Amino acid sequence: MQQKIDNHTLSQIISGCLGNLNRDSFSARRWNALANQAHLEGVGPLLYWTLSRSGKFSSLPAETRDFLRFSYAGTSIKNQQIFKELELLSRLFQDAGIAVVALKGVCLALTVYPDPGLRSMGDLDLLVSNEKLAAAVDIVKSLGYQVVYPEASAGLRDLLNHEICLKKSGAHPITLELHRGLVADKTYSYSVPVNWFWEQTELLKPLSSKMCFENLLMLTPEAQVLYAAGHAMLQHGGSNTILRWFYDADRLIRHYGEGLDWDLLLSQAIAFEWGSALEAFLTQTVVYFGTPVPEGVRTTLSESFDRHRELVALKQTHPATHILAERQKLLSLNLYGRFRLVLALLIPNPAYMRWRYGLESSWTLPFYYPLRWWGILKDAVRTVVALVTPRC
Repeated sequence: MQQKIDNHTLSQIISGCLGNLNRDSFSARRWNALANQAHLEGVGPLLYWTLSRSGKFSSLPAETRDFLRFSYAGTSIKNQQIFKELELLSRLFQDAGIAVVALKGVCLALTVYPDPGLRSMGDLDLLVSNEKLAAAVDIVKSLGYQVVYPEASAGLRDLLNHEICLKKSGAHPITLELHRGLVADKTYSYSVPVNWFWEQTELLKPLSSKMCFENLLMLTPEAQVLYAAGHAMLQHGGSNTILRWFYDADRLIRHYGEGLDWDLLLSQAIAFEWGSALEAFLTQTVVYFGTPVPEGVRTTLSESFDRHRELVALKQTHPATHILAERQKLLSLNLYGRFRLVLALLIPNPAYMRWRYGLESSWTLPFYYPLRWWGILKDAVRTVVALVTPRC
């Protein structure tokens, strides 16, 4: 419950509603907890930005001030490194004839945030066509990128994942996700064709004239909002959606304002059967930030029905055990996908086991399969207890 209270407080602060808060009543411990929560929710730089511009930053406890300064400075430095890498990648992809779309954090930081250092991001997300994916992977590997983790089972990545995660180590490590699809692959019940998103692209125009990208694309505002809703509520689930993602939606809607085509957004959400995901996403965004979503849009979404409404509702709750978390994923898969996922969970291949448990030699490998199964058995017992224990 404390997290929800903190998120509501954070949303008020970073949206500029400081007058609604009795900040003088906040203890040093409360400020430190709020700063830590902001970090966990991905809005630490925003908290620093808002408080520093309010003229009240100097009244905060010294530990909180230092923490927030570090959060903003660290994000700014890391983002500049990512932007520099994006400039290089966009040029190499352009030379190779590979169209590329900037997604999520890097696109938002460049286009809708007033300062590119305000939007923290863990990795660089790019969309390329499935036909060009192999060529794109070859290019990034030539720059020193390596696949982050091996497949748990041969062919599982192509079956269940719509992206490849690669990492370049060194003084300034960067994680890159090359997407061939958005939100989910065809094995998932809520997957949608990526073709529509490719049709909804335009040239990325950064707010800062100092940055230059070679024919880099971005999704249109409507496609960005719809993608954000599917990504948050269907792929990850509402219980795993951090405050930063809701603030992204608020920034998108406020930045594009009357230029946003709500009719297009609604019609495509209904066509994708993502209306329930969009409704849940926009509803929570409005709760946090008072986002100006037209009342007619919210009414239309509340009156619509699609087959994913129960799944969206289920994913609003946090699973008590790992098995219950995997159950949410299994409910989204077709029968073959479920079979392959369960098999991979029970009997992953040796390469994955060595990576997962940090094994330096293969001779210890046979001992780790029973250890894995014992862990699964213990989690199964916890799952049974969680299911039979009455909720207060």
